[in-house]
Amino acid sequence: MVLSLQPFCLSDNTLTGKATGVFVLWLSFLEECFIKQGWKYDKRYIIWNILYQFVHSFIPVVAAIMPKFMIDELFDAKRMDKLILYMSILIGYLLIGTALSVYFQKDGFTRRCKVSAEFDSNLHERLYKADFENLENPLFLDKQEKAKKFLYCDWHGFGYLLDSALCVVGQFFTLIGIAAVIVTLNAWIVLLFVILTVLGAMIEGNAKKKAIRLSEVISADQRGWMYFAKLFEDFSYGKELRLNTMGKWLLNTERDFFTRVNHNLKQQNDGFIKSGMIGALFTAIQQCAAYAYFINEALKGNITIGSFTMYIGAVTTFTATLRAIMDHLVEIRVYDMYYKNLDEYLSVPVSLRSGKQKTPLQNAHTIEFRDVSFRYAGQKHNALNHINITLSPGEKLSIVGENGAGKTTFIKLLTRLYDPTDGEIFLDGLNIKDIDYDSYMSVFSTVFQDYKLFAFSLQENVALGLPQDKAKVESALRRVGFGDRLGRLKNGVDTAVYKNFDAEGFEPSGGESQKIAMARALYKNAPVFVLDEPTAALDPRAEFEIYQHFNELVEGKTTIYISHRLSSTKFCDKIAVFDHGHIVEYGTHDELMKKKGKYAELFKMQAQFYI
Repeated sequence: MVLSLQPFCLSDNTLTGKATGVFVLWLSFLEECFIKQGWKYDKRYIIWNILYQFVHSFIPVVAAIMPKFMIDELFDAKRMDKLILYMSILIGYLLIGTALSVYFQKDGFTRRCKVSAEFDSNLHERLYKADFENLENPLFLDKQEKAKKFLYCDWHGFGYLLDSALCVVGQFFTLIGIAAVIVTLNAWIVLLFVILTVLGAMIEGNAKKKAIRLSEVISADQRGWMYFAKLFEDFSYGKELRLNTMGKWLLNTERDFFTRVNHNLKQQNDGFIKSGMIGALFTAIQQCAAYAYFINEALKGNITIGSFTMYIGAVTTFTATLRAIMDHLVEIRVYDMYYKNLDEYLSVPVSLRSGKQKTPLQNAHTIEFRDVSFRYAGQKHNALNHINITLSPGEKLSIVGENGAGKTTFIKLLTRLYDPTDGEIFLDGLNIKDIDYDSYMSVFSTVFQDYKLFAFSLQENVALGLPQDKAKVESALRRVGFGDRLGRLKNGVDTAVYKNFDAEGFEPSGGESQKIAMARALYKNAPVFVLDEPTAALDPRAEFEIYQHFNELVEGKTTIYISHRLSSTKFCDKIAVFDHGHIVEYGTHDELMKKKGKYAELFKMQAQFYI
């Protein structure tokens, strides 16, 4: 879902004009976002919300008017049939209206939770399909947090703004009914209340605007706070924290973040307290003026006791309803500051998924880089420069180089986590930008250095999104040397990895984790295998043994081995040596050793320690 609204200009300088204009703007957005999504996932969520406002809005009107007739009847003719009629209307509507209101509100809340979950799923799908570079971009992540503030309104919940907008509609009906009662006696009272309520709303609106500005600062500090808080909870950091006695330093850093958060929260609440007190003062002035006027009218005999009771009740309801309307409009106006972030967040282009052509269903592909350069966002220099290389079907390529040479960036472009800044990449002569993204991804079985295991079953960790075949999973695990460990697991491939959801789950060692990651690649069995330093934590000899074994397992497949060490070069057809973003040497092991260049230098430097 991509939303785009034209900038909204307020032509009226009055708060009422602004509120009306903003209300129209937000109804347009709410219709597009909340109402559209609500109708899509659960029609009754929207219908119930509207019916609740309609039924509930007339309860205070009936409650204000009917007692007047009952009291006047008691002090006048005392006709029992009239008293019963008035009482029946009052109690009947209160009973039916309240019961229906409770049903529409509570069942509507349940349905709102469902719509919220569906909307969350929609956002998660957008994150899954979003270009990978966005997930590494702090600006995008900050925009995401601010977008959530709009969608969930600082923990008020999904649909809060829709509720606020519809509440204004319902309360408007209440206000008209109550105002019609009051103006029968004195229209100036209504005008006074409107003026005082608008003044109070203006003051509170300014407080809320300041609060929202502080919220943007709080949002950034909260991300830092949550990061440090999770370090204490994350098992994988436990050893580092203890062995390096990091506790005091981390606690102090965490304290710096939450101290700033709490300081800004206090500033927010101080503003709300001040505006609340001023609002209470205006309310007191309204009540004093109303009571003084109606008591005077009653003493003069201009109104009956029943009318006095009705007008007092009407004044109280009118004040509360008008105040609620202004509060909702101010709330809507305030969250307009976040709408831009949501609009930009939902409008982030998904450029990598523009291709439509499916890849051919074959086991051999030719991959070609033509003058490819790449620069990460915000960087001054290219990570890769003018890369030209062709990988033939079934070829085994070793990519070597020191840290920062551009090896992993090359793989990110190959597997289309990024698109080149310049140049083109071709698969079987077809520009990969024209290929359907998921179809292109099916070409690769990839294991990165920073591979991740999930708190799923072992079988699910190997199969991932593919159809699960228990025998095939077990075979893949045994082929990578995980057979002995598998035999000791009580539930076999159904054993949970980690203990997040199952107390009988197991914690794989580093070597076991690597084997599970390798088994994934074998299970997928794609035409092209890519190993990007998944064994970087091992010494070169151990790494060589794993690569050599894996090389035997994928015999006949196109395979790319990446390492800043040279453990995979001897059994590969070609070697590409990367240095500062360039391919500085390319050829076989023997050819490069004869050149006595960068490769020979690195090989001899490492070999003296292990041979």
